[in-house]
Amino acid sequence: MTTLTHAALPPPLERQFLEGIHFALDEFAKGLVAKLTQLVSEQLTGTKQSSTQSRQALENAVAAEMPAMLEQEFMSRFLSNETSARQHRAVLVHLLSAAEVQAVVGADLVAMSPAKAAKPPGVEEELTSEAAAKLLHVSRTHLNSLADSGALGPIRRTEGGHRRIMRPHLLDYLAESQRRQAEGVEDMMAATEKLGLYDDEAASVPKRPRR
Repeated sequence: MTTLTHAALPPPLERQFLEGIHFALDEFAKGLVAKLTQLVSEQLTGTKQSSTQSRQALENAVAAEMPAMLEQEFMSRFLSNETSARQHRAVLVHLLSAAEVQAVVGADLVAMSPAKAAKPPGVEEELTSEAAAKLLHVSRTHLNSLADSGALGPIRRTEGGHRRIMRPHLLDYLAESQRRQAEGVEDMMAATEKLGLYDDEAASVPKRPRR
């Protein structure tokens, strides 16, 4: 998990994302481990099979029971109406959303090679409403509302009245969204800690100083 995070996130965001991941998945992982431990114990207790037979029987049992175990833990830890489940669910959804923004921003920044960046701004730097909406993963209606509100910088309209959005302005908006997502994770973790929903292990993880 850490290796993937190194590859996907810039260093300043790594710690708070890891804190969020640990908090969201810790109880889920512990519950699943407890169920697996119990299953293994039941399978090995009183067995008179050979080592090979025992291992095969255990593998079959795990394969058969794992889907139900995952479903039970997922329902319990993320989908119930318990306060802790709602907190874990909110943090996980926030993390996934922030990761998606990072993926979109990263892909576009990589695509803008130095050679492309050196070119003077022109038509190729403009995006249609449809293309911009896809980049932001929002509807065209919401995209047009953002454009008209000035959130995406100055826009140009064609003779037919169609909006044209500058790519650099769109990337700036995405970067700002990513920053807000990251701060949101921090705020959510702080609020959760105040409510006393952190376990001892999660509470001992050092936090990045707030600015």
